[in-house]
Amino acid sequence: MKRPNELSSSSKHRAGRRGALLMASAGTVVGLITPMTVVGTADAADAPGVSTAATSKWPTSVAEGPRWTAAAAERFWTNRRMAEAKPIGGGESSTAERPLSQRALSDRGAVTRPESAGVTGVGPRSSHFGGLAMIGRMYMQRGSGSYFCTASVIKSRNRNIVLTAGHCMDGRAGGGAMAFVPQWTAANPRPHGVFPVATDTRGRSRVWIDQRYYDRGHTKGAPWDVAFAQVGARSDGKKAQDVVGANTLATGRGYAFPRIRLIGYPNADQQPLTCTNSTTRFTPTDGTPGSYLRIACDDYRSGTSGGPFLANFNSRTGTGDVVGSIGGWKTGGPTADISYSPYFGSDIQRLYDAAVNGSPPARPRAVSSAPR
Repeated sequence: MKRPNELSSSSKHRAGRRGALLMASAGTVVGLITPMTVVGTADAADAPGVSTAATSKWPTSVAEGPRWTAAAAERFWTNRRMAEAKPIGGGESSTAERPLSQRALSDRGAVTRPESAGVTGVGPRSSHFGGLAMIGRMYMQRGSGSYFCTASVIKSRNRNIVLTAGHCMDGRAGGGAMAFVPQWTAANPRPHGVFPVATDTRGRSRVWIDQRYYDRGHTKGAPWDVAFAQVGARSDGKKAQDVVGANTLATGRGYAFPRIRLIGYPNADQQPLTCTNSTTRFTPTDGTPGSYLRIACDDYRSGTSGGPFLANFNSRTGTGDVVGSIGGWKTGGPTADISYSPYFGSDIQRLYDAAVNGSPPARPRAVSSAPR
């Protein structure tokens, strides 16, 4: 998550040349979830993994449970509500009010240490563009507040899976009135319609996040800052992948790519950003576990979390291989000009498989009061 107007943040903290809107405080973000085991690997840490789905009580203004349909999502997510939505991290409660998994990781000034050694200067200039059909905003509701991150359709046999960041979905915001809107722009807010995040018969969102992310928090759980969500068909019955196409999940490909296209929706900007650059491997020295893909692209502020790292991008089809997504170390990066992604290894592959297979998501364990 990102908090554009505060120094302390549990999200990808971005402040850039375009100037973001100052965000008002909203409320505590907490979550509930259902059980399923995923075997851990040496890709990140030694604990066994379990994927989870964020859930919560629907806001009173939204129909509950199975009634969260495409039609309900279209009525709720008006053009105005989408335009006024805040990037995740911009309207949370104070650090003291949030559970440990949501608390600030560090002061922004404290993370501008030589953790980014090997990346010099500012990356290539990003630019606004009209977007790509299979990449858009993931919207969610918390009380009276509306929020978003970046999400993208991932190719699957059921044609209904989208990818975003774990820190966008691991709290109560992940259970309220969630919907994916591909290729959103202010000028054309819903060019391909609205796809509601699917819910079970108890109204729990079908979102998969590795259990270790819940158990360890945003710092020590950073290698698993990834979420897959199952989205329902839009109001005419068509599935997301059939409408907008999809990118291909690519795991086990390493860290260094000569050419990655990075796309994300920053703050209150009217269009998404695009930038192309190479990636390198980054291993934190501050005690955060794992290694990450690192890319220098300027101005990727709040809201870009979950944005895909696209390798082998085909400009004709607008598709590529997703080898990462903004998130991970300091929840995607402590500055706007360098972004990070968890390594997409076998843990992420298993999490994707669980989502595709519809394995029952698991509940997070009780929140501990011990420091993380």
